[in-house]
Amino acid sequence: MTGMLRVLLMLLCLPGVAQAHLLNMTRVNVTVSDEGQAVVTMDVDLTKAMEGGEAYYALTRTTEPQQSTRFAQLLAGLEQASQISLGDKQLSWQFSAVSWPDAPAEDFTSGLAWPMTRFVFTLDLPDNFTRSALVAVFTDAFKFEEPIALNISYNSEQVTLSRWLVRNQASPAFYFDAQPPAEGLTSADVKLWANYLKQGMLHIVPFGWDHALFVLGLFLGVASLRQLALLITGFTLAHTVTLGLATYGAIVVSGHIIEPVIALSIAWIAIENLLFKPHPVWRFMLVFGFGLVHGLGFAQALKELGIPSSGYVGALVSFNLGVEFAQLGIVILAFVIMKLIKRFSRLTAMVTRGGSVCIALLAGFWFAQRVLG
Repeated sequence: MTGMLRVLLMLLCLPGVAQAHLLNMTRVNVTVSDEGQAVVTMDVDLTKAMEGGEAYYALTRTTEPQQSTRFAQLLAGLEQASQISLGDKQLSWQFSAVSWPDAPAEDFTSGLAWPMTRFVFTLDLPDNFTRSALVAVFTDAFKFEEPIALNISYNSEQVTLSRWLVRNQASPAFYFDAQPPAEGLTSADVKLWANYLKQGMLHIVPFGWDHALFVLGLFLGVASLRQLALLITGFTLAHTVTLGLATYGAIVVSGHIIEPVIALSIAWIAIENLLFKPHPVWRFMLVFGFGLVHGLGFAQALKELGIPSSGYVGALVSFNLGVEFAQLGIVILAFVIMKLIKRFSRLTAMVTRGGSVCIALLAGFWFAQRVLG
């Protein structure tokens, strides 16, 4: 069992395989003066855009790299993907300067250091620019590291907006004179939350049977409802943390790693049910750890749905609540069925062990399928 834990930790921690990292991000600062001159400063890790740290390092060490064809391609991609609009008009960018990272070669390939290239652009705003709202979006046309930390500020009114975004997510509207008064809860908000609540439930049943079987495996292995409640609470807390962090790009792990590990977690729980009765503290720690992994899977599903430019916190909470409601429904249904089965004492052990065997076999099949592609 210890050996399996080591293998799991290695899979999650190898940056070259899992493509996992913390804290790397793209930083964008937009400063608008009273005269309508906007300066955009972007700190960007070009590792992905250059398809590797070696190529990135080589470009920075080229004599006058901004004269190269590769730089022209990077600049064109960056300008195409970075869209700032005033009202219904998209603003044009003017490249001003670039500052290359002064870092050793090993920083470009270590996976733990993120050399940033600073680009500076200018935008000319019309005379009546304060009458319209500014909106920014950064698309998949460039391989931005996520999250994209956006900060917009206007000198005269000292109005600022700071927000973490992911690619293709529009920022909230930035108003120069004053932020509009809050309109309170609207029917559009309720509709948005209801949709994400529904999608969270659908991600468990019928589109997320792997997560559902994990919960069923926990149910089959507990001795009391109190113990089940503690395990479900730990699982919920864990996947809520990674769901929030991964949704906004603070943690990035390849789906090629997440999905097999989720299958492995299901098999592991089922096999424990069959082989021995684990200590409650051990199982809680194990379930919490696996919950962190399942949260990364939930985040992938949420990203595929798309994250709204406004009401994103409500969407995130609603999706997570939908997941919890579906899991709770599974537990309640399983509890009712087991209550009926316990009337026939001979069947109880058969169902418990037989169910764990079926879960382990199916999870093993999923693991092989996901590893082999």
